Amino acid sequence: MSATRSERSALFLLSAMIVAGVGTLAIPWFLTPPAYLDLALRDVAFDSDLSAQSVSISDDNTGRTRSAAIRKIGNAFIVRIGRINSGSSRYTARIAGYQPGTARFQAAALQSVQVPVALTPTFGRLEVSTFNAMRAADPVAATVKEESRSLTQEPQRVITVDLPPGIHKLSAQAAGFCDSQREFDIRAGKLTRASFPLSPDLTNDEIARFVLGWRNEPRDLDSHFWKSDAARFPSATTVYFQNKTGVLPNGNTFAHLDVDELYPGAYETLTVRNAAIGDYHYFIHAYQGIGTIGDAAATVQLYTRGCHVQTFTPPPPCAFRIWQVANLHYDGNHVEITERQTCEPEGTVQVRK
Repeated sequence: MSATRSERSALFLLSAMIVAGVGTLAIPWFLTPPAYLDLALRDVAFDSDLSAQSVSISDDNTGRTRSAAIRKIGNAFIVRIGRINSGSSRYTARIAGYQPGTARFQAAALQSVQVPVALTPTFGRLEVSTFNAMRAADPVAATVKEESRSLTQEPQRVITVDLPPGIHKLSAQAAGFCDSQREFDIRAGKLTRASFPLSPDLTNDEIARFVLGWRNEPRDLDSHFWKSDAARFPSATTVYFQNKTGVLPNGNTFAHLDVDELYPGAYETLTVRNAAIGDYHYFIHAYQGIGTIGDAAATVQLYTRGCHVQTFTPPPPCAFRIWQVANLHYDGNHVEITERQTCEPEGTVQVRK
């Protein structure tokens, strides 16, 4: 009889404390009222599907850790923790490839709570589109690799891949095009969108092709190709964005600006033809945007017949807005390329704005 009175007294005391909402932490563990917990996980950078991931959940109040399943319920990714002690709690979720995500919350007695957990990726995402370098918007299905590891099971026009932060050198191969390599700067928690131009081999009267690419500001880099003995610059024998077709005094076309783009991640293409007998200069000008050539992480790939490729990068630090890349000499039979690789302030070449 006395035991029954004790149980009733304890239950009465528990009920009174729940109703009052005070003193829960002061009572013995076996009298602490429960709550019920779900964690809603979210990739805050890419909204990735987390349902196939393994997650480790730690109760930071007790130090207990356990593995749990992630279920996709509607558009949410839920980890069902179930019964917990009511009151103040802190739980941490750990998934490979993400910084630990922590949830702090108050759970009232007998309450079911769903608490969001933000997960920040330690990887970056690259979305690269492969194009015919001769046109501004002509997608090409290509196989993309990083060293010997294929990033695509079959040729694709757009490849999306998650990669560790840092500089990654990728190669691309496509039928009818020269193999090409490009570097991409991957940053944790960031999506990098970039074009990967592929040049077809030179045909007919084509003798050389320059393909410019850049990753960062300044936003608009421009290719310039001009005849070294021109009476003035720019002139009809200067190929650039305001004069995309270079014409000699005899009326022959010696070069053409095939693609003129304005933003980092894009490319510009200039093709030289066999009328370009003599000496010519090729240089890059940072036309618009903040910064210098050295900031832009620019590269130039020069193609000659047989898919022979030379890659130029600015000499560091290249803290100016003009990059003199190379000279081209053509005698009617052979192309000779001489590197210049100097950087100069604006004003050394008069570029019409």
